[in-house]
Amino acid sequence: MTVPPSPSPRAALRTWTQSGAEALANLLAQRQRSALALLGILIGAASIVAMLTIGHMAQRETLKLFAHMGVDMLQIHANPVGPFPATMDRAAIEALPRTDPDVAAALPLAIDRAKVAIGPASQDVGIIAVAPNLSDVVRLSPASGRLFASVDEDNLVAVLGADTAAALSSPGAPAGPGSRIRIRGYVFTVIGVLAPVAFTAMDPTDYNTAVLVPLGDAARIMATPEPSTALLRLRPGADAKAVGERLVPRLANPTSAPQAVSAQELIQSLNAQKAIHSRLLTAIGAISLLVGGIGVMNVMMMGVMERRREIGLRAALGATPRDIQAMFLIEAGILALLGGLVGLAFGLLAAFVAARASGWTFSLSAYVLPLGPGLAAVVGMVFGFYPALTASRLDPIVALRDE
Repeated sequence: MTVPPSPSPRAALRTWTQSGAEALANLLAQRQRSALALLGILIGAASIVAMLTIGHMAQRETLKLFAHMGVDMLQIHANPVGPFPATMDRAAIEALPRTDPDVAAALPLAIDRAKVAIGPASQDVGIIAVAPNLSDVVRLSPASGRLFASVDEDNLVAVLGADTAAALSSPGAPAGPGSRIRIRGYVFTVIGVLAPVAFTAMDPTDYNTAVLVPLGDAARIMATPEPSTALLRLRPGADAKAVGERLVPRLANPTSAPQAVSAQELIQSLNAQKAIHSRLLTAIGAISLLVGGIGVMNVMMMGVMERRREIGLRAALGATPRDIQAMFLIEAGILALLGGLVGLAFGLLAAFVAARASGWTFSLSAYVLPLGPGLAAVVGMVFGFYPALTASRLDPIVALRDE
């Protein structure tokens, strides 16, 4: 028996090209039905692409929020026990980098609120008393002037948050380095103004609406000058949860029960919430994609019913059941792929609009580009299989008798 030679790659490519062109012609002949089926695929693919892209951007923006803090931060806050203010020992906090191998830097803070005035302008703001090593722990940048140094410990100097400086400024007299502010009867000299910074759950208060003073001056203007919060920068690879569990008992005292919160835990929690939302919305997109797949199957089934004579003629001329199956599967795949490609464009456009509306930087994850069209093509092939199988099983003689 002679085995027929396998077709050359060039001949196979020509066959597939002809099949694709023929499939497009058949789909164009059924414009309305094809458009309705394509619409379902388009909506499903666009929903999946948009949701995955928005989720990717949301994760990046979450990390951006912690840019001035870093993901290696640990906050220990004193919760009150009994009627007395909750405080921690400053010396114990500042000794942590020397006594604990996982702590790179430690910053004690005392927090209060007070009215701050420059001339006739006044504003009720948060007061943050910090140690001189502020820049070693929190990545704050001065828009003008400078941050604290060790020589500023008891010198009645202050750094203004961006919003506080704007509120205390008057026409022709902006609040900035060299300005003098009054806090509870004491006059502080402004040495710097902070650049705007995003507020996160790891911040003890909003730096934009605060006034920072040296911790050595806290006794002059605060009812409770002892630190109530400690910000710790951990060494790379440190287990934040284990460090918190180890340090909380060391900083506890009869007036407070400290609680530790890590940036890693907050980021994981935020990402988990966003992942849940993304999965729900992606599931909705997948349902739309399935509905679109049913539309593809409907178009193919109607095509089989209307083209029975054509199918019978092809079979009579030598087309095998596999050839007929391939013809309808190619049509289904092309229809779904076109819907996926258009859906990809609409999904990216929707994600771009969402990014602009939210003030985010538009960014794209590489795996999203093939995912939308790829899923659409797979759905089209799956839902096109049954019509293709039905067409391949038609009896050529019966099909040729159909009017």
